[in-house]
Amino acid sequence: MIVEISLNTDSAVPLYKQLVQQLIVEIAKGTLKDGESMPPIREMAMQTGLNLHTVHKSYKELQMKGLLKRKLNSKAFIIIHPASPLNDMDVQQISIELEQVLVEAYVLGLRKNQLHQLLGNISQKYSFL
Repeated sequence: MIVEISLNTDSAVPLYKQLVQQLIVEIAKGTLKDGESMPPIREMAMQTGLNLHTVHKSYKELQMKGLLKRKLNSKAFIIIHPASPLNDMDVQQISIELEQVLVEAYVLGLRKNQLHQLLGNISQKYSFL
């Protein structure tokens, strides 16, 4: 399985976080499916040009989010639980992160009408919104 990953070395977002974000988008788009095997860390590092430790950190974060399960033989598999509700702590964490993004966007000049337009564009991009 090869997923197109595009990393921006000039971004303020750490590379491991960029990889996490892009893999989550691929899960949301259905490119990565429940139960699908992920490339081993070494292979993903070669595909992306990232350091082994960076990829390991990305996989570990996906595992902490409950989107990746690692087996004893070090294989990693996508886990998707669309039917299971989020617990209160997860909802609170998402709320905090969303608020931070929105406040920063406002400070940078994004206005309410632009936000609504962006949300509309994003909802068209993903069938689940």
